[in-house]
Amino acid sequence: MNKEIRSRKFRGGAYATAISFLVILVLIAVNLVSGSLFKRFDVTATRKYSLNDDTVKFVKSIDTPIDIYYVTAEGEEDLIIKTGAELIAAANDKFTFTVKDPIQYPQFVYRYNKMQDITNNSIIVVNGDDPDRFVYIDSEQMKIYSTNTQTFQQELYGYDAEVEIAKAIVEVTQEKRATVYVTTDHNEVITNPTETDAERKGRVTPTFSDLLNLNAYKLKYIKLSTEGAVPEDCDILLIGSPMSDLTAEEVEAIKAFLTKGGTVMVSLLYNTDTFTNLQDLFKYYGFHFESGVLLEGDSSHTLGDNPTIILSDYENQSLQWKLSVPIYTDDTSRYTTKKTVLVETTSSAYRKETSSDTFEKSATDDSGKFPLLLKVEETFEGNTGTMYVFASTNFFEDRMLTGSSSFGNRMQFIDCLNEVAGATESALSIPDTTALEEALRMTTSQRNRIAIASFLLPVLILFAGVVVILRRRVEHVTVTEKGEE
Repeated sequence: MNKEIRSRKFRGGAYATAISFLVILVLIAVNLVSGSLFKRFDVTATRKYSLNDDTVKFVKSIDTPIDIYYVTAEGEEDLIIKTGAELIAAANDKFTFTVKDPIQYPQFVYRYNKMQDITNNSIIVVNGDDPDRFVYIDSEQMKIYSTNTQTFQQELYGYDAEVEIAKAIVEVTQEKRATVYVTTDHNEVITNPTETDAERKGRVTPTFSDLLNLNAYKLKYIKLSTEGAVPEDCDILLIGSPMSDLTAEEVEAIKAFLTKGGTVMVSLLYNTDTFTNLQDLFKYYGFHFESGVLLEGDSSHTLGDNPTIILSDYENQSLQWKLSVPIYTDDTSRYTTKKTVLVETTSSAYRKETSSDTFEKSATDDSGKFPLLLKVEETFEGNTGTMYVFASTNFFEDRMLTGSSSFGNRMQFIDCLNEVAGATESALSIPDTTALEEALRMTTSQRNRIAIASFLLPVLILFAGVVVILRRRVEHVTVTEKGEE
C-alpha cells in the first residue's frame, strides 16, 4: 500500500487532481466576484450604462441633499432610465435613490404630480432641504424619437434621461445666473423660440437651450426689430450669425443696451461685409470685418488638410473655427473703448476672397494673425458694456455645443457667459444615450489579442501537455528497459 502511494503514477495522479481542484476553485471565485461586480463595468460600444464625465463632476459639486425617486410599477422598469438615475445618485453621498410603485404609494405620487397621470419610468427630483422645490420628469420627456425613412413611423432613437435629471438638479438647487435673450429677426443660427414636443422628440442631439439650462441660465427669445429695445431683464443679448443686416433701430437699441452695462455676443457669417448697419455698429466700437474667409496656413492648426477649419487650443481641447470672418481692429476708436483678442490665428493665416478658385496663398492676400474671438469693452458713466465677437459662422450651432462634440466650443462659450455672471464652473454638456444595440467595435490589435487568448494559447498549452506526456513515456520505457537489463 505504502509502495503504491509512493509510486510515480500515484503522485502524478494526485498532483493532477490537486491542480484540477484548484482550477475549479479559482473559476468559482471568479464567477462569484464577477457576478457581484458586473454593474460596475459597461462594455456597450456607446457606454449607455455609464455617466458622462461632465455629469460626474457636476453631481459631485452639489452640496445640497437630493432625493431621486424612480416611479414605476414592478416589472415595467426601463433599464437605461433606471441605471442613469441610480448612477447619478451613487455619485454623491448626499443623494438618495428610491423606487416608488405608483400603485403601492398613490399618495406619494399625488403630492408631486397632483391629479395628472403618472407614467411608468418617470423621475421626481426633490431638494432634500426644501421639499417644495422639486421637478417631475415624465418618462416620455427622457426619450428621443426619430422617423423611420421606410415606414415613416416614429421609433425610439435614444434617451436624454441624464440630461433631464441634471437639468432638474440645477432647477431645484441653483438660482438662475443670468438671462440670455437670443434674437430671431434675421434667420440666425440660433432661432428656436417655440420648440414643440414633437420637434423636441424628433431631434437627435441636445440643443443650445439644453446647454444653457444645464448651466443655470435663463433663455428667452426676442424680435429686436419689433420690440425696439432690449428688455430690462436681459443680461446677455446673443446674435448668432445673422443672414441679413440689422436695422438702424436695432443698432441703436444695442448701443443703448451696452451703454447701460449690458453684454452682447455675436457670431458672424462670412461674406456679409455689405451689412452696412452691422458694420457701422462694429466701427463705432473700433473694429470691422472684410469680405472673404479666413484660411490657416499652419497645417498643425487645421482640421485635416482643410485650411478653412481652424483649430485653436483651449483648456486641453481644441476649438473649431469654421468659415471664419476676417476681423480687423482699428486704431481710431475712442479712449473709453478697450479691445482684447482672446483667441487668434497663427501668423500664417490669410484672408481669401470666396470668388477665388484656389486655397493657395497669393501675394495680394492679407496675412498675419487675425482675431477669432474679440472682446470689446466700452465704459460710459461708470457702466461697462461688453461685446464678444466670434469670427466663426457655426460657433453657436447645436452640434458644436453638445457633449458629443470632440471640440471645446461649449467650454469657451460658457466661460464667456460665466465671466459676465460672475460664475466659475466649467461648461456642463451631456450627450444623449442611444437606444440602439450596437456591436462592440474592436481594433485589429484587440481582435488579435482575443484570438491569441481564446484559441492560440489553449492550443499551445495542449501541445505542451502532449510533449510532456510523450517525454515521460519515453523516460518510463527507458527506465524499464534498464531495469530489465
